[in-house]
Order: sequence, then C-alpha cells, then structure tokens
Amino acid sequence: MENSNENIKLGICPECKVREKDSSEKKLYQCPYCKEWFCKKHIEPKLVMTWSAIERTRDPILKEKLYEEWRKEGGHPDSVWTMQYFENLEMKEKEEREKFLKALDNIEKTEKSNQYSKSLEVSKRKISPKDVTIILVLILLIYFIAVRNITISIFILLVLTLIAVIFR
Repeated sequence: MENSNENIKLGICPECKVREKDSSEKKLYQCPYCKEWFCKKHIEPKLVMTWSAIERTRDPILKEKLYEEWRKEGGHPDSVWTMQYFENLEMKEKEEREKFLKALDNIEKTEKSNQYSKSLEVSKRKISPKDVTIILVLILLIYFIAVRNITISIFILLVLTLIAVIFR
C-alpha cells in the first residue's frame, strides 16, 4: 500500500496492542478505507466476518474466497473495505453473467444464420439442362403412351437412355 509522509505517524498500533499485547510505539500508517492508524503488519484491510457466517455461505466458490481472506496473516478488520469487497464481487459476477448471456446470444444468432444460409443454398439450386431434357422427354413419353403409339414411345425411351448416359 502506497503511503505519503503525511500518512505516517508514530504511535501504538491498536491491533498489536489487542492481539499481541504490544504497546510499543512504532511507525503507523493510515488505512485509506477506514482512516485508522496501523503498523506495517496490520495496515492491510481484512473482511469483517465471523467464522460461522463463512460456514453458512452456500456458494462453494464464494465460501473458498472468504476462507482465503480469513486465513490471511496480519491486517485489520475493516468494515468499509468489507463493503467495497462485496460490491466489487457483485459487480464482477454481474459482468460475468452479462458476458455469458451475450455469448449465448451470439451462438444462437450464428446457428440461426447458418440455418438460413442452408435453406438459401437449397432454394438457389439451379435446374441443369439435363434435368430439363429428362423432364421434357418424360412428358413426351407419357403423351405418346397415352395415345398408344408404341413405336414413338420406345424411340423416346431410347433417346432418354442415351441422354442419361451422355450427361452422367
């Protein structure tokens, strides 16, 4: 933590006095959050939480983060920093949720555009001259069979077979 000379003074660290029964004077630094004065060992802020509050936390990831903070050596309990910690945590979770939802939307849009382009490919398929010829010959064949001219029908079948062989 960066401190200027105006944020340093000589005095008794309240954490050292309570936790270690050390009432000696030492350099104290002002906490930027709670504005209290602490020695180098206790200047870092810590969460203001009880062990049982951490135990009751249902989210396993949050619970692990809270245990991590609890286990840190030194520092001092700081309510201002605790509030900021949870506000920052909430903002990060909100940002992650928004990123996740945006990614889902992008995936959904991509899938829809892929489906649309596939349907366009099917509809844009051109009819080849071979297909037109076969259809016309089939129509003629059906017509001549209908009027019972067998010779012409056999001729058309031969032409159709020849076209099918040529255009393979």
